[in-house]
Amino acid sequence: MKDRGIDVLVIYSAPGNIRFGQRGHVMYISGYEPYFGNTMVVLSRDENLSPLLEIDAANYFPSECTWIKNVKPAGDHVQTLKKYLRETKLEKSRVGVVGEYSMSPSLYARMRREIGQSQIEVASDIFESERAVKSEYEIQCIREASKIAKEGIEAAAKFARAGVSEAEIVGEIERVCRIAGSQGFPHHTMVTSGKDSKHLDWWWYCGKRKLEHGDPWLLDFGTMYNGYCCDISRPFTLGAPSKKQKDVFQVLLQAQEAAQKTAREGVLASEVDKAVSNVLKETWDGDWWGIGHGVGLEVHEWPFIGYQNILDDEAYRDRRLKTNMVISIEPTIYLPEVGDMQIEDQFQVTKTGCKRLNDVPTEIMES
Repeated sequence: MKDRGIDVLVIYSAPGNIRFGQRGHVMYISGYEPYFGNTMVVLSRDENLSPLLEIDAANYFPSECTWIKNVKPAGDHVQTLKKYLRETKLEKSRVGVVGEYSMSPSLYARMRREIGQSQIEVASDIFESERAVKSEYEIQCIREASKIAKEGIEAAAKFARAGVSEAEIVGEIERVCRIAGSQGFPHHTMVTSGKDSKHLDWWWYCGKRKLEHGDPWLLDFGTMYNGYCCDISRPFTLGAPSKKQKDVFQVLLQAQEAAQKTAREGVLASEVDKAVSNVLKETWDGDWWGIGHGVGLEVHEWPFIGYQNILDDEAYRDRRLKTNMVISIEPTIYLPEVGDMQIEDQFQVTKTGCKRLNDVPTEIMES
């Protein structure tokens, strides 16, 4: 804030929106997790001034969930901000807005109009950069989430059989993970089976298809521990995998390992994406992609890997990796003979490379 000349940060979260960062910004700074609606923290650069948390409910609030003492019930965000600035004599201060992409355009426009257009600026990059580098506590939470996910993967391998639907496998995975301690599932638990691209392309609506003997199937899911996510994927086969499936998986593994060796402090995220792409380009003519992303309070957050061609959105800009960033590396191949195959894990970036944060076997899982 000091480097940018910002006196006050308005930190906004809107969990009803599925774009990254909606839940996490307010939770990251306050400990309070938005649930009912939009929330806001007002944070002054002056450490003598108490921050303000405006929650998303009028009457319900567990005080032990946050360190912030000045808590207001849901209300008019602009009026709350104006009153805070007036009471702290900061009416002429520069105000940085974090999470402007989760505000409605009318709310952001009104804030600029009533506070002063020359005083308001976008400051989401301050939080995105801060959240991208994880503390030891955050890394340990991601490790714990991964341990829970491993139980779900093992349960899926035991449960899947001919005649069982994708939806039933999802139910078994989530049942086991809930019992093991998962607080939730940060994105759809995706079980897709068979080789039909028309079915596999609609992974978020899959569920009704029943597995047949010899089927390939793919699991891509995450769990949550103390608010932090993991995101893991493995290919399965109903019966022994074919030589073609084994060959494809070895290429995926080589692509992930190439990214793992490339990803270290100072390297651009696009270089990690290129390392994956180079391996896949040299090997297959089929559909492939090697995108990755940061993982933390959101299952998809900064830095994004392989999104550098999205030029009109600052969040996807090509970033240099830093020590203790946690990134997902998830090369994927589709071939008509094997269907969708993917491997996905989280890695902790270090100065010399990156290390895997789980001990899930790096192999095709047989069920």
